[in-house]
Amino acid sequence: MFSSATRIIAITVLLLSLFIQLAAQTREHEETLQNLKDIDVVVKYGQVNGPEEAWQSNLLQKLEDRARQRLWEAEVPVAQDEAHSGRPRLVFTLNLNREIETAPPVLVTVQAFQRVRLWRDSAKELELATWTQNGVGGPMVSPKMVCDVFDGQIAEFLKSYRAVIQTQSQVPTQALADTPAQLNDTPNTFEGLNGTSVFVSVRRNMFDAAPIVSEKLLQEAAETRLKDAGIKVIRYANEMEQAGNARLYIWVKLSPPNVKTWAPPIDVESRFSQLVRLVRDPKRHSEAVTWKSEDSGPYAKTDNGSPVITDEAVLAVVNKQLDEFIKAFKAATPPPQKAQDTIPAFDVVKIFY
Repeated sequence: MFSSATRIIAITVLLLSLFIQLAAQTREHEETLQNLKDIDVVVKYGQVNGPEEAWQSNLLQKLEDRARQRLWEAEVPVAQDEAHSGRPRLVFTLNLNREIETAPPVLVTVQAFQRVRLWRDSAKELELATWTQNGVGGPMVSPKMVCDVFDGQIAEFLKSYRAVIQTQSQVPTQALADTPAQLNDTPNTFEGLNGTSVFVSVRRNMFDAAPIVSEKLLQEAAETRLKDAGIKVIRYANEMEQAGNARLYIWVKLSPPNVKTWAPPIDVESRFSQLVRLVRDPKRHSEAVTWKSEDSGPYAKTDNGSPVITDEAVLAVVNKQLDEFIKAFKAATPPPQKAQDTIPAFDVVKIFY
């Protein structure tokens, strides 16, 4: 059994390790922040659980003003007029939770949205998040906690922005020459694909040297389920290029019993990404998420009723996510219709004789 002090330290380390992991994922996409201009700033609510308090009435405007001020002080070119369709957007989404224990009290997500086109199909133009960062805070929802987490996300964006400014090209950007495509918020980004690579990653349990579940088992099960659905599992570099670097990532995050982590026992997050290029600067390309889903599951039980995480319990949630992906993928590529049976002309003649 862990002492209270050990648990507090463990929770702190766990949250910090998650934060670092998320930060590392966004570092790969910093290049897409180069030459950003006239950035719209948006602050909005995501999920809000529990009663609203008086200080929340003007929270969004207060935080938007706070973000604009910090960005202006850092010489980030933020748009000063009303939001304009097609411009880059820096969107802060606030999730506040006072009721459930499987979500952090405060979660702030910041995303840089830009117009992009699929690398493999330039006719598909849409607005996607090309850079994403998350921050969490607790143990309760309070004005100070919200502001602290919010400020941390501004700092993370500025860190990435400054990193690319130092290497930013002075050559003016040029929009895509093939401009007939129109912005579409809901293009079918699966259209034209016949396969994808798939990667299953299990976040290691910090309390044990070995992972709680078998990553190999989950990987093999995912590949088999996709193949059984008629979706090709891509493995080789030349096929990846032809498929526009289509990748299905399945992130499995597990919370050991009796340890408070502000997360469900089993949390599975699916992200399907493809290679895109920026409309404002086609030389800049990156992976971007074009489909996502998330689901969670409970602990299994031992014979004596104790909560436990098992391969079977995790696989059940992973399979639900795979079924969601298969449904979306197959909807874009319906099976060919069977040709209608026709009666040869000479047989028709025979019938009427």
